[in-house]
Amino acid sequence: MKTVLYTIVLFFSFSLNIQSQNFIRKTFNYNQIEKEITLCDEKTVSELENSVNFIKMNNSDAAVASSKKIVVANPDCYEAHNVYAMSLFRNGKLIEGINTIDEAIEKFGSVPELIKSRVEMSLELYQVGVGQRNVDGNSIFTSGANQLPYDDEHFKEENLKSALLDLEYLTTKFPERYEDVFILAKIQQIQGNFKLSTTNFERLTSIDEYRDNSLFNIAENYIQDKNYSEGEKRLLALSSMYPKEPNLLGKLQELYKTIGNEVKEKEYQKKVLFYEMAINSFDFDYNEKNFENIVFFSSGENSSSEKFTRLKEIKNTENENYVIDICLSILKMHANHGNGLEDEATDILEKIGKPSLEKTHQLLQTNISTCTMSNLAQIMSTIKDESSWELLVNFLGYMTSMPSTLIPPNVPEKIIKFDEERGTKEVLKVIKQLLSEEDTNSNSMFSFGNFIFYSPLKKMNQQKIITYAKEIGFTEEELKKLKKKIKD
Repeated sequence: MKTVLYTIVLFFSFSLNIQSQNFIRKTFNYNQIEKEITLCDEKTVSELENSVNFIKMNNSDAAVASSKKIVVANPDCYEAHNVYAMSLFRNGKLIEGINTIDEAIEKFGSVPELIKSRVEMSLELYQVGVGQRNVDGNSIFTSGANQLPYDDEHFKEENLKSALLDLEYLTTKFPERYEDVFILAKIQQIQGNFKLSTTNFERLTSIDEYRDNSLFNIAENYIQDKNYSEGEKRLLALSSMYPKEPNLLGKLQELYKTIGNEVKEKEYQKKVLFYEMAINSFDFDYNEKNFENIVFFSSGENSSSEKFTRLKEIKNTENENYVIDICLSILKMHANHGNGLEDEATDILEKIGKPSLEKTHQLLQTNISTCTMSNLAQIMSTIKDESSWELLVNFLGYMTSMPSTLIPPNVPEKIIKFDEERGTKEVLKVIKQLLSEEDTNSNSMFSFGNFIFYSPLKKMNQQKIITYAKEIGFTEEELKKLKKKIKD
């Protein structure tokens, strides 16, 4: 079975100078402890999937409780130990998680899945150090007696070294584990082994999934090694394929600043600013006119009335497609929240109708603010084109795993506006999940953000809601809870 994989972002970091004890990671000679792997039975695997789903839903309390029971009942199932270790780690019990995965490797040998989980834990510990832990999607910062009792710098170095050793084994034993090769090359880059890092990145340039990121990192290695001309050549080749990628443009800006080319530095600085705020559309390119408009709407120096006047002029004088690009860019940049301009842009897009949906859908699936999500859902619910339905339904599911630090978008209200019966049933499906989750984890995101699911139901005919709930399988106990939630 597949366990949860966590996004690993490697970066240079500073460390606090705290006088504490050193942290030593256990090392394994994986070649000497290789054993034949026995897979777990289907029933156990199915039970473990529930624990994995708890982790995905940011409910690590339930994940720990359920996976621990499975380990006790199935002590010879390595997958159970793996999920239990990950559950502990996601629950903020970092050292317990590491110790559990180490004990599993001692018991079961060089199981790749166990080693990979160990790598993921090591890299996260390298990132967060002794004063932070990531619990259920939220970063918790600690200090003094509440942080791990180790020297921060040594703690990070020890975990990075552990990840490196584990990955060297995995990538030697299994050379087609391309993700592991990529992470290995990133660690070597961080450690300043640029030539070795480049060699490993070169291994991935023929693999479509890793080609572009590997080429970018090869360029980074040349720059770090002060081979600026080769780094520039590599970056320009990539930018010809991805002329609108802000990270790539930003790296070129950094390069030109380093080598003292002020003209090109300024040019790429403007491009970065434009593509960070404007929507990524094939027909909305960087030029002086478009740049001036984007900067105008994003600037706090221009008054609301000036911005409304400019938007009205664009609406009346430009073609429809350009108006869509400007309006969606206003929503994306999120620089006019509270002055009415975002509402005006939303209203314009609603009136344009179906032609605005393709780019609206594209923007919804990018990294945007929750307020922007609400605006886009409003557009889709007003136009009511069937092409929007599945996106809205999928977004409801995504909302249940959003960190509690985010104010949730009002998508439930908008999907009910789109289609009252179908929308209410989809919202009720999520609520059914929330009700069961509340029994096992009162500290989850749901206790903070579930009001966004119940709020639109308070405005509806209550008998309709009960009828819909029964149709999708609510039990009598769940109906009782639902009625109470709606009345509260």
